[in-house]
Amino acid sequence: MFPDKYDSYLYIDQDKIREDLKKALKDALRITLSHITQKSSDIRAEKATQICYYRECGYTDEQIIDKILTDEYMDFCNNIGSAIKKQESRFRNPRNSAKIACFTESVQSKYMWDRYADGYKGFALEYDLRKCIFKYNSLGMDVNLFPVIYTELRPDVTLDEGNIHTYEYFKQVGDKNWLNFLSSMISVNQLYWYRSYLYKDQKEYEHEHEWRMLYYNLEDENNYASIPDVGCLNAIYYGPDIIPKDKDELHLIAVEKGLKEYDVALDAGSRRYDLRITAIK
Repeated sequence: MFPDKYDSYLYIDQDKIREDLKKALKDALRITLSHITQKSSDIRAEKATQICYYRECGYTDEQIIDKILTDEYMDFCNNIGSAIKKQESRFRNPRNSAKIACFTESVQSKYMWDRYADGYKGFALEYDLRKCIFKYNSLGMDVNLFPVIYTELRPDVTLDEGNIHTYEYFKQVGDKNWLNFLSSMISVNQLYWYRSYLYKDQKEYEHEHEWRMLYYNLEDENNYASIPDVGCLNAIYYGPDIIPKDKDELHLIAVEKGLKEYDVALDAGSRRYDLRITAIK
């Protein structure tokens, strides 16, 4: 549920995907025509009957290819746009299986305190994540940590999306021979699903110095409490304008968990706007 509509917004050249898919379909049909000429046993009977009928009608092989493309395959190509839209919305659907935790590198960022800590009235938590991922992996959990990639250009995932749609088409039509061939030729980047959450506009967001922890729980969409505490929480920082009652309640939790505690305030002894961190004894 990213507040920025275009957070991690990918670039996909739909025209290129359609052209690449059309080329793959034509190549597949040329191979099919060749197999029919050679009377191969691998050809599906209904496809052979259709092509032989067109040949008897006097169509050339290229005309047969164009006719089959027009009659059978163009609807799939035309629906690529809506399929991509559905994919994009799924990335941002709070009911999807990806759980995302966001971190920043500096507890002294005034922007982060103002925007994400209720205008300095909140608190910040410090984690040491260096061993955290190994601990999650040892529990068999698919948890990974990445720095956000700030860039002036949206990441181009046309190739990945094109591979997905090409593979999906031949899977739908049940062309096992071509599907097996594609499986040996194309692959989806294993980081594709992660990259979709990691790119942000450099000019607008670079000052956040953000990292994201990504967790995929494919078995339970709604279990947000399924990420256990593996001992990575170190300290709590109280905002300059935190309500005393809130601070008292948080102090009890900090004592219970053995956390270090710090006050955050503007450095009154300097003309600079720096936030000063003071340890609470």
